[in-house]
Amino acid sequence: MALKQCGKCSEMVEEAKAFCPGCGNAFVEEARREESKFEKMDNTVQLGQTMYNQMLSDMGLNISKGAPVREKRIEIIEPVAATAPAPKKTPVQPPSSRAGGSSKTMWLILGAAVLLLGFIALLAAAVLLYLFWPRIV
Repeated sequence: MALKQCGKCSEMVEEAKAFCPGCGNAFVEEARREESKFEKMDNTVQLGQTMYNQMLSDMGLNISKGAPVREKRIEIIEPVAATAPAPKKTPVQPPSSRAGGSSKTMWLILGAAVLLLGFIALLAAAVLLYLFWPRIV
């Protein structure tokens, strides 16, 4: 196992390491690339080559040249026998035996009654106004 010395912190590091564990200094220079216009836009995702290939292989596609096509392995899993006890059933009262009925139904009936009474009062006011208008003016 060969060791090399870090240029920043002078720590002895294995030669196979790409970064110094002490200070994080990179021993291998990484190639920089410019971001494209597409990458600079919001809500875009850049997939790495391995992620892209994995996505294609999940869909059953393969674009690499000369690569063998792998068959998808499908395993059939048998269902597990149910050992849990059945849930207890609670008796449900039929709607006719309930004391107050549904709350929504009650509000609908009440709203319809108020609307009908308001319409009758408006109609009565219109009739009275029609009958007594010549006497008022």
